[in-house]
Amino acid sequence: MEDKKYVYHGSQKFHDKAIPVRNRRTRKQKDGTVVTIFDQESFHATPHKWIAVAYTYTPAHYEIDGKTAHYNMGVDLYNQKKKLEIYGFESLEKSLKALYVNGGYVTYFYAKDFHHIEGLGNLEVITTKELNAIEIEHIKDPLSFLKNEGVEFDYIDLGKSENESLRNYQ
Repeated sequence: MEDKKYVYHGSQKFHDKAIPVRNRRTRKQKDGTVVTIFDQESFHATPHKWIAVAYTYTPAHYEIDGKTAHYNMGVDLYNQKKKLEIYGFESLEKSLKALYVNGGYVTYFYAKDFHHIEGLGNLEVITTKELNAIEIEHIKDPLSFLKNEGVEFDYIDLGKSENESLRNYQ
């Protein structure tokens, strides 16, 4: 049902409403300083269903060096490429399975109720109003959906010492 009439929000949890909460985004400059590019109450969505499906991941844990780290996913909301960065352990396939084994939900909203704002990626839109969902779709197998959409996966092995700084410790 990807259509310019709709925008999509993906989550591991069931949502039947858009409820704005404070969202703060920062970006690291080339000189290393961090600047705030967005800070307001909002609810985020995307005009691209594959991005919403990517956000249905479950933040699974992994024990390494006596600490708890997390598998994670990243999508560049400024770039039109269908590509995800998968932060994981041991292999891409094991990491994808850990992230997407539980399925999730994609919530549909009318695109007319959302708008783009400076500072955010061109692949995301926001609303500042509480809205009811138009439709909620359970995605039983997000990984198959993403592969069928032609999404590419870049694997970052968090088990390697050179990637230790990227581990999201709990």
